[in-house]
Amino acid sequence: MPAPSKRRLGVYLLLALTLLVVPAALVTRSYLLHETFIADPAPPVSTLERAPTPLVRVLVFGDFGFNGRQQAAVAHAMAEEHRAKPFDFGLLLGDNLYPCGPDLSLPGAADCTFSEDDNTVTPGYQPPEDPQFQALFHAPLAGLKRPDGDALPIHAVLGNHDIGYSRSCFERGKLPPRTSRLKACLEVAHRGPHWAMPARHFVVDTATARFILFDSNTLALDDYTFSFEEELAFVKEAIAGCGERRCFLASHHMSVTAGRHQPETRTPVYQERIRRIEEAGRIDAWLSGHDHDLQHSLTAKGYDVFVSGSAAKTRIETFGPEPAPGARLRFGSTSWGFAVLEVFPTGWSMRFLNERRAPLYCCEAHGQGRCEPVICPRE
Repeated sequence: MPAPSKRRLGVYLLLALTLLVVPAALVTRSYLLHETFIADPAPPVSTLERAPTPLVRVLVFGDFGFNGRQQAAVAHAMAEEHRAKPFDFGLLLGDNLYPCGPDLSLPGAADCTFSEDDNTVTPGYQPPEDPQFQALFHAPLAGLKRPDGDALPIHAVLGNHDIGYSRSCFERGKLPPRTSRLKACLEVAHRGPHWAMPARHFVVDTATARFILFDSNTLALDDYTFSFEEELAFVKEAIAGCGERRCFLASHHMSVTAGRHQPETRTPVYQERIRRIEEAGRIDAWLSGHDHDLQHSLTAKGYDVFVSGSAAKTRIETFGPEPAPGARLRFGSTSWGFAVLEVFPTGWSMRFLNERRAPLYCCEAHGQGRCEPVICPRE
């Protein structure tokens, strides 16, 4: 068989390069085709009486623990936003280490245990150095520095991937309870710049707002190693402690959604658990991730639900107007991005920003009212 000519070799090489480049181009393009739903396309102008600086300014993002173009772009935008107008702290709404949470094969990982409260780690335990924390959390967020050079604290909650609850992580088709317990323990035990998870559930208090961070895997997983009843007792006590302050729940799972996890949130067991949390007392808003998008809904109970899960792994979504019976979707988008929550003397606001820091959607709450859509104010 005669050897191929130089010209033919050139054609083969060009074809091979085309096969490599074209799929990458298609993937890049697919990230630019975002689905957006806006219930109020012509909202009023912002009227919130703003102080020179907000009393509390919080970075809100979730589903962040996956290296890629999206994570890098969103992390850069969050750092730029922080430099322009500093945050007081951040809320990381779960799925902090994709795909399966901390590595249990590391020496000493299997020795992690919880105290009798099933919430904090047994004193004295030193977790092994898990490189996933550096790669998926610390390195991407290195730009979030306070003016004095210290790392901005990021208060984190557990997501389903953090405890290994994903089909790709299952052993023989299921998740052993000890596995999820150890993974949860290792995330609580981790120490490092930015990372702030002193327990499975805890509160972050300011003079004007209380943030109640809890383990919402107890909502979704019937065979979870931790008890929903104990989680509910914590939430009740924490809400009672809000007093006159703004009261925000923060967890990985949401109460209602118009996104991909809607079948999960509409199951009778899930809804019954949500109902019991809603009856625990007054909340201003529920902040969550889980769906890999950005959403704002108003529930039948009258509180706002925000999903900020588009920091690293956006999915294709088609939004509908009814996240749950009696609830209304105000905004939904698969744009890459994050949220900014600000508390003022007369109310509070939420903004969704994309990976270029451009505003996608804004709402403001006055007094005890709900967060109503407004035209995003110019900074």
